[in-house]
Amino acid sequence: MNQPKIHRLHRRGVRRRGGFSLIELVVVVGVIITLISLVLAVSTLLIQANEARQLEAAFANLNTAVQEYEQAIGRPLTYQDRNEQGTRGAYDIPYNINFGINGLEGYYGVGGAGEACNCGSGSDSHGWEKSIVRLFQLMARTESAEDVIAKLDPSLFVPVKLANGLPLPNNQDLTTLVDPWGAAIAVVMPGRNWRDSDSSIYEIDSDGSIRTWIETKLGVCRNGQPLFVSSGPDGDIGCLDCAGGSSVRFEATIDNIYSYTPENQ
Repeated sequence: MNQPKIHRLHRRGVRRRGGFSLIELVVVVGVIITLISLVLAVSTLLIQANEARQLEAAFANLNTAVQEYEQAIGRPLTYQDRNEQGTRGAYDIPYNINFGINGLEGYYGVGGAGEACNCGSGSDSHGWEKSIVRLFQLMARTESAEDVIAKLDPSLFVPVKLANGLPLPNNQDLTTLVDPWGAAIAVVMPGRNWRDSDSSIYEIDSDGSIRTWIETKLGVCRNGQPLFVSSGPDGDIGCLDCAGGSSVRFEATIDNIYSYTPENQ
């Protein structure tokens, strides 16, 4: 008896697949990397926007607090420039600020480490970062200014400590302010009103005040208003008029953030 023939069908071009090809894997990995890059880019932009808003709010509150303080005392704040050392008179913010605390000098936030220019012989040995500490001391004396300061983001406040990192003695309390990137915020005070006798010594600004040494380094004030400066994401405030002629110090100022546009920007 003849056995029936079993016909097997062979479909041309049809193969069983055991996995992804190398090209397919490369494409998938590329898509994943692209998506991750987009997510990181968007996240970075959102973080930067939030940091910028945080800093803008801090600057706005600082400006208002200074105005409240000056209104309370009935006059503008007085600041002693480096070039006026030895001149008589009482200054709200003297050049060589002495907090009367041993072991305080040299600590980050109040010492020479925060010089506006440390690239030449004209370095600021007194440390510009002490000025913001002194400013907080002053504004704490008036209720209206203190109420405005209380609205600042608490994360931007940093307690001043001794050089060894320990708290201040006798429960003393000094506060400085940092930007969202952790660097101390600088305050540039305008100079006093220009006088005829200053013609051979000082440069006169458009608001009628003398050009202070710190203004040439960090930014010239407008309309007699203090200028607050953040060193930006790079943490280096740099120097606009470097005594040593260093382009690196000038380039560090490019990402600085100001409470308003300085006169020399």
